[in-house]
Amino acid sequence: MNIDKRIEYDKELLNILPDGVLVLNSDGEVTQLNQQAQTELHIKSFPDKSTQPLRIENIINLIYHKEDILPVVMEGLRKGEQGYTLPEHIDIQEKNNYTQFPVNGRFVTVREDGELKGILFFFRNITVELTQEYILNTALQRTKIYPWYYDIARSEFTLDYRYFEHLGITPGINNTLTMEEYVEMIHPDDRQAMADAFTIQLSGIETFEKPVPFRLHRGDGTWEWFEGQSTYIANVLGHPYRLVGICMSIQEYKDIENTLIEARKKAEESDKLKMAFLANMSHEIRTPLNAIVGFSDVIASTYYELSDEERADFVRLISINSEHLVRLIDDILDLSKIESNTIEFTFENYPLKSLLRDIEMEQAMKPVPGIEIKALLPDADTNVVTDATRLKQVICNLINNARKFTEKGHIHFGYTVDPNHADSVLIFVEDTGEGIPNECQKEIFDRFYKVNTFKQGTGLGLSICKTIVEHLQGEISVSSEPGKGSRFMVTLPLNIQRED
Repeated sequence: MNIDKRIEYDKELLNILPDGVLVLNSDGEVTQLNQQAQTELHIKSFPDKSTQPLRIENIINLIYHKEDILPVVMEGLRKGEQGYTLPEHIDIQEKNNYTQFPVNGRFVTVREDGELKGILFFFRNITVELTQEYILNTALQRTKIYPWYYDIARSEFTLDYRYFEHLGITPGINNTLTMEEYVEMIHPDDRQAMADAFTIQLSGIETFEKPVPFRLHRGDGTWEWFEGQSTYIANVLGHPYRLVGICMSIQEYKDIENTLIEARKKAEESDKLKMAFLANMSHEIRTPLNAIVGFSDVIASTYYELSDEERADFVRLISINSEHLVRLIDDILDLSKIESNTIEFTFENYPLKSLLRDIEMEQAMKPVPGIEIKALLPDADTNVVTDATRLKQVICNLINNARKFTEKGHIHFGYTVDPNHADSVLIFVEDTGEGIPNECQKEIFDRFYKVNTFKQGTGLGLSICKTIVEHLQGEISVSSEPGKGSRFMVTLPLNIQRED
């Protein structure tokens, strides 16, 4: 029986097929081929019956691992194999122009009473598919976007292998997860939103096009934000049988968003503090100025009427208020330099003991009744590479701050070298003042922050100390107990890490 009649094909039907089709007889001669096959194999016209028969081995080679396997395939089909599916990574090499291209395809035999009557060879040039797949994979490799699909019948997710690597979890067979396993990974607060999206998709009534943000549990125990989007593939009856989609890690965007939110909060808080600072400054500056001007006028207008003791007392008050005014102005100037990043540092090797002795002598010039201000220094001197002027500013600021909050007892300052950390030195200033509440200790180094708003000062001193210490590559901290006093500690390296 003629093979053409048995399979009941016609030329027009073959030509509308998107795949290339070769119809062979049992000897491997081509009896028919469609338009797509002619185009792919560069065959201009099919030979008529008067010419020599066209055999498949004269048209193509099947190149697999650099070997032509067509003779082996044809021999197997002649010996009884029902068909042969081409393996992955196989090429057709056509013999007209000797071009080569990757294909998917299959050989199918037609038999009658066990006897081979013909062979059909279907093939598809997959160059475009592989190109698109390569471009897509290349693009995906540079992103944190992961494709997936969900097989409804098997209740199973198949995901990009990179998804498992990114999350640090072990994939199932063929990179799969069951629905139960996937739901278990989703944050409890996000499961309902995901369930709602899946319910709409699985209904087949409408697609859920809105991206769904959710958190997944990583292998290291942390949570990571993702955003998922999907659609469904339906059968001829319109019922979904597969969901396909992508999920993208949006943790970086969430981190940026949180950073911006925190920055906005800090900016708003800073604005409030600056407004309070400006309102407070008029009072802070006016108070010492009024005292200076007032006492000066009194001395000028009633100089000879005042006793020596009164004149000396007025001069002392003028001096105290002048010093306070100078400190206010210095704080404002330092803040201006910090804001404009123009604060300068000069590092030299300096003996720490000498620096603290100088500070002790200066403090002795302005004694406070009922308070002992004393340096507690070890016998051996310690040299430190630092900016001595800026370090002295920090220590004096801490001492002056202690003077404001200490009514009796002592203010001691000094340094110690920890034998377990021989590359650093600990400088301390401790007092027996009113102390700092626990809830305030984390904020006292913030700009414009004042524990006691009724005390004199700009609320800048400790913030400036912190900035200077950081430029000196050190750290500053505080320990305090209300009613018993405070201890400020500055840890500095003996040798700084100089920038190139």
